[in-house]
Amino acid sequence: MLLLALIIVLDQTVGLVMHKLYFSSTSGAEFETTYAFTKADADVIITGSSKARRNYNTPLISDSLQLSCYNAGHDGQSLLFSYAMTKMLLSHHTPKMIVVEMFPEELYYKEVHYDRLNVLLPYYADYPEVREVADWRGTRNEDTTSVFYKLMPFNMEKIKLLSQSYRYNSMWLDLLKGIFKKQKTESGYLPLNNTITETEKQQYINEFELTKLRERNRHIDPNKLKSLIGIIKLCEQKNIKVVLVMSPVLKRYGNDPVYQLIDSVALNHQISFFDFTNDVRFNNPVYFADNHLNKTGSTVFSSLLAQKLKIVLATNYK
Repeated sequence: MLLLALIIVLDQTVGLVMHKLYFSSTSGAEFETTYAFTKADADVIITGSSKARRNYNTPLISDSLQLSCYNAGHDGQSLLFSYAMTKMLLSHHTPKMIVVEMFPEELYYKEVHYDRLNVLLPYYADYPEVREVADWRGTRNEDTTSVFYKLMPFNMEKIKLLSQSYRYNSMWLDLLKGIFKKQKTESGYLPLNNTITETEKQQYINEFELTKLRERNRHIDPNKLKSLIGIIKLCEQKNIKVVLVMSPVLKRYGNDPVYQLIDSVALNHQISFFDFTNDVRFNNPVYFADNHLNKTGSTVFSSLLAQKLKIVLATNYK
């Protein structure tokens, strides 16, 4: 009993220290997430994965629209994170527009996207807006017909979250980087400066094709679809224009059913969906740093997108 008591005290103490460090950081991904969740007040908010963060030149878009703009993209995330981010953002601010960057395969189930929701755990106790999405970490593979579920029919993630230190697993290094290595972004935009060759472009395409072959039995993730529709409905409630965008890629995904699904969602909710994945202007590898656009590519893409966003903002439609 004494050992158990010591473990609990240690866990709670470590958790409190990590909480203090986390919310005291002034640089890095953790700081930017907290800023987007609690302080962002721009007219236009961009959300999504690293493709949002790298591909959307926020200062350029801001200058073109003559509106403030903030890039809330987060490396490695998905629509699940974008939904939580939108819920948090709208709890304290009502922008004019939210732009949702959507990787072409965004709606397919990927285990790793649930693992990466650990970035929400530091906010779990203080911000109830994130709890629905954070809880999905524990129910992603829940099989209600299994013996295990019948014996313990509850969300294990909620049990784990009784631990204070669990919420900050694997974050020590990132927090130290935020303290000692200041990373400067431009309104959340963090461009890449290198350029790939034609040979490297083909290597990335080949790797992607192999991944598609390994994932032939993939399926639409109901939580991601719920997240997409949830973002749209939250914006509808506050009369915020929401725009779905697919930024340029090295190779279009072909006639993937996900395109038709996103088209139907956009049509049902009467919102704009801009697909740049088949734009021949970006066939040149000079615009790419890897699977992301480089600074040159993001500047060209953002200029084209800004013109479309101007039209959306000027209309009475969503």
